Amino acid sequence: MTDTPRKGSGAAKLTKLAGGRQRLPDITGTNLEHTRIFNRRLIFEALHQSGPLSRIDIAKRVGLTPQTVSGITRELLDQQFIIETGRSQGQRGQPQIYLGPNPIAGFSIGIHLDRNRVVMVVCNLLLEVIGRKIWAGDTRNPDSTLKHIARLTDDLIAEAAVPRDKIWSIGLVLPTLDEDIYDFATKQPGWDAWANVPVAQRLKDLCGLTVLVENDATAAAIGEHFARSDRDKRNFAHLYIGYGVGAGVIIDGMPLKGVWGNAGELGLLPFQPKRIRDNGEPPIIDSVLSLSGIAAALEWSIEEADAAVADLSILADLHSQRDPRLSSWMEEAGLCLRFLTAILESTTDPEFITVGGSLPPSIIAALVERAYPLHRSLSERKDRLWPRLLVGQLTDDAPVIGAASLPIFVTTNPNFRHLYIRQLGDEQRPFEQQTRG
Repeated sequence: MTDTPRKGSGAAKLTKLAGGRQRLPDITGTNLEHTRIFNRRLIFEALHQSGPLSRIDIAKRVGLTPQTVSGITRELLDQQFIIETGRSQGQRGQPQIYLGPNPIAGFSIGIHLDRNRVVMVVCNLLLEVIGRKIWAGDTRNPDSTLKHIARLTDDLIAEAAVPRDKIWSIGLVLPTLDEDIYDFATKQPGWDAWANVPVAQRLKDLCGLTVLVENDATAAAIGEHFARSDRDKRNFAHLYIGYGVGAGVIIDGMPLKGVWGNAGELGLLPFQPKRIRDNGEPPIIDSVLSLSGIAAALEWSIEEADAAVADLSILADLHSQRDPRLSSWMEEAGLCLRFLTAILESTTDPEFITVGGSLPPSIIAALVERAYPLHRSLSERKDRLWPRLLVGQLTDDAPVIGAASLPIFVTTNPNFRHLYIRQLGDEQRPFEQQTRG
């Protein structure tokens, strides 16, 4: 059995969302099969994020009885999803066996599709990168781009020598695309033809693998969450600066999506700098705190901005040379960052806010420095142990690592029903297969 909906008269009805998307119904009543799967997910997530752990440690951490933990870990060991990693030494009583995830029990592919650039990785269950590909080319045509991505996926799988039947799925992240349902144009340059394209289904047809789709800012926040050594910090925001700017918000370890999936789309907010521009109309944040803003300040073409994304040393060199046009942009962008920090602190009450993006680490660090002193907010506490705003542990790599984490996150997280990720609902996830007997 599986807790995903099935076709037929007995299938759970799905709620229709805008754009044809669907979500699973709210859980009601008691379902022993769902409870079993939920507990499996709960135990595996504890091992994945905090392992190695003994069975006693697991029982204390997740609140299940030792008998339940023992039975489920026996199943997971039999299915080779977890392994024994060692035994306790020098303690009274019977030595404790420590358990952890089996890195080669499954694999995931992460793809970050941006304007004229694709970054791809294949990871094991510990999100260790075992293969990578980077491609720069014209991405304006969806059909040709997706076909090329499919070919690159085949090459990546072959070069990494990963069994195709052990790949749980593909995580694909890209900027939020324009759709016809909005009352105003939200198109970014180069993405006109991508509006309303069923990206997940088309890539699935080409690759034969399930595809999960997310926007780049949310995926970057998920990637940052998994990459951090302090994974117990379950409430934070991640600002991702690309051709636009967006925020991924992690609440209780889960990405905040909103009813339409647009939570964190801060780039459309108006921002009034010290000097008035455009006949008194304030610019939107996307035109300031972004690669587009840098291109405008440096009087670059969009092609020159693309080249700077492909080779971060271009902007890094301008920064080290103290280019006056870049310095002027950084002053205004720093004010933008200060403004967004105040908004996120006042609305989501995060433990901290991290910053990353398609910029050199030196520029991201300088932007964070320029955002200080931050505006007053209730995040300004005497008992703080870490800064309110800091550079992310992942910068440019955050979206692709976040993309690779989506299949693992969706498959193993006990609260997957709250995730806003497009998925084929009638497919059984690898993690829910029956015990081999």
